[in-house]
Order: sequence, then structure tokens, then C-alpha cells
Amino acid sequence: MKRSPATLALLGLCALLSACSQIDTGNVGVERTLGKVGAESLPPGVYFTLFKSVDEFTTKEVSFSLNDMTPKSRDNLTMKDVDLDIYFKTTPGAVPGLYVKYQGDVVQHGDIVKGGTKDLVIAFSRVSREAREAVYKAIAQLDATTMHTKRTELAELVRAGLQQELDANDKGAFVVTAVNVRNLLTDPAIESAIRQRAETDQAIEKKRKEIELAKAEAERLIVQAEGEARANRIVSESLTPALKEIKLAEIHRDTAIAIAGKAGNTVLMSPGAQPLIPVR
Repeated sequence: MKRSPATLALLGLCALLSACSQIDTGNVGVERTLGKVGAESLPPGVYFTLFKSVDEFTTKEVSFSLNDMTPKSRDNLTMKDVDLDIYFKTTPGAVPGLYVKYQGDVVQHGDIVKGGTKDLVIAFSRVSREAREAVYKAIAQLDATTMHTKRTELAELVRAGLQQELDANDKGAFVVTAVNVRNLLTDPAIESAIRQRAETDQAIEKKRKEIELAKAEAERLIVQAEGEARANRIVSESLTPALKEIKLAEIHRDTAIAIAGKAGNTVLMSPGAQPLIPVR
């Protein structure tokens, strides 16, 4: 059966397209020719792959979860449940070398993230293994009774520890972008101890405030008493001898008037004093 030129052209175009591979944005390609891996990563684009193959690896941020871990804290207490999310990226230029080194450690993004893509993730087993080890080392630096108040510190300890371990064998190949502590549960007995400690701290704080208030009130009363004593001293010091005699005479006068005002009373003045009340 003879085919038309248009049909032959269409078949040729289909064959040509089937021999092409596309690298999407955010990914890089690794070229393999007769089993030999190319030294350079391929940027996003379309590549003719009739005599070679191109594997597509993601360099976007990848996340995975570590669940149900039971590490020991610094005070030698076993955590009941620790769950974290790890976020990391692979450096584009490092992918070919990593592919040669970790050919048996390649998974699809959809295998580790629900709803993920078919893009390949290189050295995932190594990254996840080092992440788990970093969590155990970080937990060992904190006390179980106070760890729940230090989630940010714990996350940074895990991130820094994981980055250090990844750089130890593959410098600059991976970047740990973030760590999220989702769940941090201690043993129920420890939880009870944490609550008791919190209640004790609150009681201590309440007593401290009461003491401060009592101290402030005592200081106020002292200041008030000192002020009144100072005022009395000023008044006393301001009375001259003559003024004192006048004040005393006024007191005598007022007393004599009060007594003489009653029938049958007689008021006798001291010698030399002028009679203020007639005596009948």
C-alpha cells in the first residue's frame, strides 16, 4: 500500500517528536548515552533523544515527613511521639554527580508526597536518613520538661544539624530550607510534671508580686510618716519663746472664760495678771 507524502511527513514528525524529551521549569535533565552519564545538567527545554536518554530531576523544594519518632531528651526521658516536616532543595549543578554517586537512591516525587509529580528526586533515602538522625541529636540537647516551649529552637537545631551532615559528604549539593515541628508529645507522666511545674511557677510569680506590693505599701507608709514628722518638726522649730507664751496665754484665757461662764465659779489669775473676769 502506497502512502501519500502528507502521511509520510506526519509519520516522520511523530517519530521525531517521540525522540524528544522536555525538561520543565524547575527541573534539570541528566543525559545518558550508552549508560554513560553526562557531566553537565541540562536546563529546562526540549532535547532530541533518539540515540540517548534524558532523566528529569526536580530542583524545586521537596518536603517529606518524619513521623512517630521516640528519641530521648537531655534529661534521659523518652519522648512519646515526635513528628516533623523537612524541606530541602537539590542544587541543579550537583545533580549529575549525585546521580552517578546515588543511582540506586532515586524515587519519584509522588512516592514521598501525596499528589506529587513523576519528577525524580535524587538521594532521597540518604537525606531522610540523615534527617532522622539530626532529629534524635537535636532532641538530646533539650530537656523534655521544657521542650514544648522551644519548638523554634528545636527546628533550627534539626535544620542546622541536617545541613552539616549533608555537607559533610556532598558539599553544597543540598540546601535544607526549613523544618516544621508538627507534633511534640512527651510521656503522660512527664506531661503531668510539666503542668505541675507550670502551676508552681505561677504560684511563685503570684507570691513575688504580692511581696512587691507589700514592699511598695510599706515604703509608702514610711515616706508618709517621715513627711508628717518633718512637718511637725518644722512647726515646733518655728515657735519662738514669745510666740509660745502668747499661745499659752490664749489657752489660759479660753479655759478661764469657759470656767467663769458657769454660776458660782470664781477665777483667780496668777500674780501680775490682769483680771479678765469680774469676781462677784
